[in-house]
Amino acid sequence: MQENFTSLEFKDRIANLQINRPSQLNSLNKQVLQELQNHCLNLKENTNIDVVIVSGAGDKSFVAGADIKEMQDFKTNIEGENFSKLGSQTMLLLENLPQIVIAKVQGFALGGGLELALACDFIIASEKAIFGFPEVTLGLIPGFAGTQRLSRKIGPAKSIEWIASAKKYTAEHALNCGLISYVTPHNELNNFTEEFSIKIIKNSPTAIKTAKKVIQQGLQLNFEMGCSLESREFGKLFTNQESKEGIKAFIEKRTPNFI
Repeated sequence: MQENFTSLEFKDRIANLQINRPSQLNSLNKQVLQELQNHCLNLKENTNIDVVIVSGAGDKSFVAGADIKEMQDFKTNIEGENFSKLGSQTMLLLENLPQIVIAKVQGFALGGGLELALACDFIIASEKAIFGFPEVTLGLIPGFAGTQRLSRKIGPAKSIEWIASAKKYTAEHALNCGLISYVTPHNELNNFTEEFSIKIIKNSPTAIKTAKKVIQQGLQLNFEMGCSLESREFGKLFTNQESKEGIKAFIEKRTPNFI
C-alpha cells in the first residue's frame, strides 16, 4: 500500500492539513500534489469547517520546494509543463476553498513551498522562517503560479528582485514587504495560530465566506462592478439567520451564537 504524505485532521470547526515528508523537507512531488487536491475537494464540500491551517511536519521546513529528484527525470518540455499545471491547479483549488486558509510557516518556505503559502489567504510565520524563490539557480522559474501571485502580492519590481536574486529572506523582511501577516516567537507559533483561528470561527461563517468570495471575485472585475457585487451579496445576507442573530445579539448586548 502506498504511503500517504499528507494528513487532514479536524478539531471543532478547524481543519489541520499537513504535509508529512520531513526527511525530504516536505518537498512537493506528484503524489503530494494529488493528495492535496483530494483534500481540497473534500474540504470544499465540508460545511462544518471554517478555517484550514496548512503546515509542514517537523521543525525545520514548511515546504522546501518541489521535489528536485523527481524533476530530474523529466525528459521533455511537456513533462515539465504538466508538472507545472498540476502544481498550479493544486494551488488554485487551495486558494478557492470557501474557508479561511492559513499557512503556518515554522521554517523553510522556498520555491513551491512559498507558492503553496501564497495560495493561502494569509501567512503566519515563526521568527525562524525563511522565504525565497531559488528556481533560477536551477535554470528554472517558479512553476506553480508563483510569478503571478507574488507580483500581485508585493508588486512586479520586488517580485523580479526576489526571483532574480534567488535570495533567502527572513520572516521580518517578508513581513515588511507585505508578503506575510504575522511573525511570532518560534515557540509561540502553534498557540498564536490556533488562537487566531478560534477568533475567526467565533464570527459568522456565512459572512466570512461571503467576504472572501467577494474579494476574490472583485479582483477580476473593475471597481464599479466589484461594488455592485458587494451590494448584492450584502443584501443577500439579510435573509440569512446568522445576520438576524448577529443584529439581535448586538441590540441585546450579548455575544452572538452563530452555530
